[in-house]
Formats: sequence, structure tokens, C-alpha cells
Amino acid sequence: MKERIPESGIIKDQELAEYYNLMAKRYMRIPCQRVLKRVSAKGIEKGRAIDVGTGPGVFPIFLSKAIPGIQFKGIDLSPVMIDLAKRNAMEAGINDRVEFEVGSAYSLPVEDHSLDLVLCINTIHHLDHPVDFFNEVARSLKGEGAFVIVDFHRDASFVFIGIFNLLWKAFFGKHPKAKKGFLESVESSYTLEECRKFLEQSRLRHWKLYTRTLEMWIESMAHLERRELWEKE
Repeated sequence: MKERIPESGIIKDQELAEYYNLMAKRYMRIPCQRVLKRVSAKGIEKGRAIDVGTGPGVFPIFLSKAIPGIQFKGIDLSPVMIDLAKRNAMEAGINDRVEFEVGSAYSLPVEDHSLDLVLCINTIHHLDHPVDFFNEVARSLKGEGAFVIVDFHRDASFVFIGIFNLLWKAFFGKHPKAKKGFLESVESSYTLEECRKFLEQSRLRHWKLYTRTLEMWIESMAHLERRELWEKE
């Protein structure tokens, strides 16, 4: 297994940000639907939510339209991306239900135990201290709050990595600075075992970790799953 190679920093290039924004709006509908399915399965119909590492805001905008009772905040370290997210929300006509601001995964701009939902899609691989982020999720969520966290894992099958890299180049790789984006993200991601250890070291509880091809999903357990866990203990 190769050592993790941290990915380059915050996107500051306006042209590159615009390109990623265009590609996200064009091709992210199916990933958005998958996340929506998981959120809906947890019974989240209203309340406050945050999307960490929101980029151009595609996920919170999609979910806000599908579940109007949720008030979303999206944060990202890139001011360029936040400006694009605000523009996208205005174009979607929901800027009154979604707000965006520059913010860090290590210091979520919310009060203790105030959130009903935390989303974090393809952002963990940018973090050098995932335990600190998981602790922030635990601090921010209400007792019955839910979370859906998705990212790559670098111990995925090299066959899947090769296939998805070809697809990335075909759909996203036309910009020279984006061509290696997929492989760089995979190489900077954590293995399943690394992520499991981070979770065990954190204050986040009632989580489950599982894989779907290249992705690892970290989700809050449903009430029934929690009860079954308590009974086993």
C-alpha cells in the first residue's frame, strides 16, 4: 500500500474553479441523488444542516430543493468556490434557504448541539487531522442528529481506480490542471483501516463505515441499529 500523498491546497485559480463548477453542475446529479437517498432514509425532513467542503455548493443546493424544510449552510476554505456557490444558489432561486461562507472543517461555524445534519462529500482526503473534524461533528450535532460523510479510499481495487481514472479524464480532464485531479484525490485519501482508527479515537459515536467501489461511506446509525447495538452490549 502506497503512503498517503497530501493533495495540493485551496483552489484560488478562478478559471479552474469555474471549470469545476461547470462540471459539477453537469455531472453531479446522480451522486446528489445517492446522498439524498441516504439523508431521506434517516428521516431528516427539516432543521439545520451544514455541508463541509461544499465547493460550488451543488450538494446543499440539490438537497435544499428536494427537502425544503432543511436550512443549509455550506462552508469551504476557498473564497473563489464560496462566491460560485452563492451565485449557484441565487440562480437556483433558493438563496434564502442556503447560505455559504468561508470556513474550516476544524472549527464549524455553529453552536454546540445545534445541527440536525452534517454532510461532508469528498473532503476528508484534504484533511491532515480527521479526528479533529470528527470531534467537531460530534460537538455540532444534536443528540438525534445525523451525518453522511463520503470520500475515496486509497486501498480500493486498482482495477476500479483505473476505470474511474479513464472516466474522469473523459468527462472532467479537459482542463490541464484538472487532468490528474482524480488520482491526486485517491492518493491523498485514507485507507478504511486508517479511517476506522480515526473514528475510534474521536468523540463521534454511533457510526458505521462501509464501502461502495472507490468510496467509503461514514454514516450515523439509525435508531433501530443503535438499539440493537445497545442490546448486544
